[in-house]
Amino acid sequence: MSSRSPSNTSTHHSTTAFNQDTTTHPDKSDERDKMASAGEGSQPDAAPAPAGPQGAGAGAAGPGGPPGGKPQLKKFSYGFWSPELAMLRSIIFKILGGGTVITILVMWICLPFYWGSLWKSNRYTNKLTVRVINRDSGSIGSFVSSALLNQTNLKYFYTSVTEFPTDAEVEHDIVEEGAWAAIVVQPGVTANLLTARQTGNSSWNGTSAVHVYYNQGRQETAVNSYLVPYIQAELGAIVGQASAQSIGQYISSNSGNTTAMNLLAQAPTTVTNSVYFTMVNLRPYTQPVAQAITLVGLIYMLIFSFIITMNNNAAREIIGPYLRTKDLIIMRLAIPMILYLPISFLFAMISLPFKVDFGAHYTYAGGFFLWAFTLYLGMSAVGLATEFAITILGPKFMGFFLIPLIIANVSVASLPHELQPWIYRYGVAMPFYNVGRVVRTIIFNTKNTIALNIGILLAWTVFSLITITFATWLFRRFAINAHRKEMGENEIDEKA
Repeated sequence: MSSRSPSNTSTHHSTTAFNQDTTTHPDKSDERDKMASAGEGSQPDAAPAPAGPQGAGAGAAGPGGPPGGKPQLKKFSYGFWSPELAMLRSIIFKILGGGTVITILVMWICLPFYWGSLWKSNRYTNKLTVRVINRDSGSIGSFVSSALLNQTNLKYFYTSVTEFPTDAEVEHDIVEEGAWAAIVVQPGVTANLLTARQTGNSSWNGTSAVHVYYNQGRQETAVNSYLVPYIQAELGAIVGQASAQSIGQYISSNSGNTTAMNLLAQAPTTVTNSVYFTMVNLRPYTQPVAQAITLVGLIYMLIFSFIITMNNNAAREIIGPYLRTKDLIIMRLAIPMILYLPISFLFAMISLPFKVDFGAHYTYAGGFFLWAFTLYLGMSAVGLATEFAITILGPKFMGFFLIPLIIANVSVASLPHELQPWIYRYGVAMPFYNVGRVVRTIIFNTKNTIALNIGILLAWTVFSLITITFATWLFRRFAINAHRKEMGENEIDEKA
């Protein structure tokens, strides 16, 4: 009489793995058949047929089968549509059909969520804030600032000169994400331009009239696709109009003054583009390979964590049924945390041959090791989440959990939340977002929120450690109770 010992949730997976092993390795199955049919005259390469039209009737003996036993299916002997395989085909169709239905459901639930994160990004550009600071006391500064505040593609708002007395303070504010950009009309533009015309100053440079400060390293997609193009188009039209009005008024007021016209002719830069602007990129996105780290590389980080989860599950099925609950929990928690260490460090080293500059904010060595540590926490945050999920879902359905986990993270890492519907504000708490923030600070010297980002990653890790512990204990209780019940039934059968 046979008995099984389902000591934990991995017992079911062990049985599945054993059955798959005997299917893919016929020699092992043959040996099992020989042992099971010893003395009964069954053929070594035969397997019991499933219950069905071909296997019905306890007294019917199949070809080569034992007298009075169920018919046997010979290996390597049938076509796919053979009548003898009707029941097996039915099982296969149910598995494939059910898997396809689940795949379609996951597809329609998850993919629209990612599509939605990008769908109306061009309609939310009015959430990208731009400071307007007018340091000029003349007509040009007043015209430019007023015209900017009437634009609607971006969120222009006026800021007093007293709030940021110097441009250095404006630069610091943009780096610290006080706004996405700042447009500063420089002091004395109107008066200095008039003086240059009156004195024939040919060295006048109209691009010094207005300075535009922005931070490309904060989020290159938003800056390159929306912020900078809108500013260049709108501000370009405004300063062009200001320049035309200024020269028109000057010529009109000095039309009979030959000296003034001669001096004006000596300073052509005060006539054409006399008022223009200079774009100042405070944190240039000068490392294109950084895209492999800030977004795509994070997907790979999750995939590698998932692989560790699957390997850990396969290894645990071998020894898990024989471990005490405490030892099983320790094994589940310790093994992935240990394996993440070398994998995250070697993952970080991939960037070294491609000359990623880890010394923008810290020293090069300090930035690199901080990046490696951040990767370790990132792998722990997403990897332990898959460890918990495999306890509930089992390895068969883990692929359906991996897809929403990737999409939930990628949806909030590809664009800033200002360009997304309100529902995506949850992104500030997601692992991808926080790992991306850390690496941007390291390689672009953007706003330093590393303490907050690492704290969030640690919170994810601790939360997963707790949920894994509880789920492992709970399912082990179920397995122990089932084992005791079965052992009790076996004892009753033996006494009978």
